[in-house]
Amino acid sequence: MPSQSQPMMFDPQLRAKGAELQAAVRRLADTLLAYEAASASRKRARKEADAAKFYVATEALACNLILLKATGSNSKLAVPRSHAVIWQGNAVLGQHFLTAIDLLSAMGLIAEGRRGYRISPRSKMPSLIEPQERLADHLPLAPPEWRAICQIDDPVLVLLKEGKDKDGNAASIAYRETAQSKKFANQIGRINGFLREADIEVAGQDDSGISLGRDGQIIAPYRRSLRRIFNNATWLHGGRLAGGFWMSMERTERPRIRIDGERVAEVDYGQLFPRLAYVRAGAPQPEGDLYDVFGKGTGRDGCKKLMNALLFSRGPLKNWPEDTHRHFPDGINLRTAVEMLAVKHAPIAHLFGKGLGFQLMRIESDMLIEVLTELSAAGVTALPLHDAVLVAKSHVGVAQETMGAVFQRWSRSPCAIVSVKVHQ
Repeated sequence: MPSQSQPMMFDPQLRAKGAELQAAVRRLADTLLAYEAASASRKRARKEADAAKFYVATEALACNLILLKATGSNSKLAVPRSHAVIWQGNAVLGQHFLTAIDLLSAMGLIAEGRRGYRISPRSKMPSLIEPQERLADHLPLAPPEWRAICQIDDPVLVLLKEGKDKDGNAASIAYRETAQSKKFANQIGRINGFLREADIEVAGQDDSGISLGRDGQIIAPYRRSLRRIFNNATWLHGGRLAGGFWMSMERTERPRIRIDGERVAEVDYGQLFPRLAYVRAGAPQPEGDLYDVFGKGTGRDGCKKLMNALLFSRGPLKNWPEDTHRHFPDGINLRTAVEMLAVKHAPIAHLFGKGLGFQLMRIESDMLIEVLTELSAAGVTALPLHDAVLVAKSHVGVAQETMGAVFQRWSRSPCAIVSVKVHQ
């Protein structure tokens, strides 16, 4: 279970799925409005459209609080209060959302903890709330009915973000819709539509309950709506997928996933970034393990980290990338390690330090979109993981074949390294 310091992040896309919960949420919203009217805290009656927004905000808050309770943890719910988030266009967020929080608090149904505060010019700690015992008089919290909750698609399936600041945060950028952005959104919409109907479960959740992932998101099979994120204020960088519950899971937890009732396997592109760099350089694909510089696998993990750092960096590396030096043999300094990589990969050495990484990531993400599209057309459920997919064990063969074919189309080379790890 997560520690108390890790909050659950508010998800505005949660909705009540069952009629019983929908009715309970409606009664709760009516109760909040009646309390507001009795306290005379609002001067004018709400317009019909504003009332509808209030009900949706209450529904999203109720569903988040139910899921928080279902984790069985001491975590709190992190809710947005800043104007930058509240007015970003999501139908749940706005003054009606803040009013719903205030009314829940005034009635003693939730407790408000820490209010958000700024820790840097672009980074802010979130505001925290948690359910109180009296909320169980209005919502099914004993036990929490988390399977009565669903997640609707995010209204924005394609995000364009600025570059990360020194705190690692990247703000979203408003962009004008183009034929390209609509194409991206349509691709994700079709993939989401297929995943929505897929048979995906996490074994043991009916007994052990749900939990929070490392990103503060709920790990539950309803969370399967994907979105695509581009980086550094350009459509040429990034484009990786985000949003699926399996992305929040620790690697050791993924064996619990079931697709079509089967255990899953991870089908993975090996050494993809350096191989895409060879494509960019117009050089033939080398045979063997591109990260095995010293032979017999010695220092391989370090060479992998260093190679990727060289492809992302702008200019020469001045220090070892984090958690890299320890993987190299004793006596190897950074300069020597870089020189050895440059010798082994002379055809792409001129690309080191050119900041190519995010462009390669864009190619990687385009390839994965093709893989997902082709597999879904074949009726195969695949859960994306950057340069890999999770599929049912019985579909490993078709996934390998599809990924190999996609790599060949992009590289004009059959030298795709597609590995398989079966999760037991």
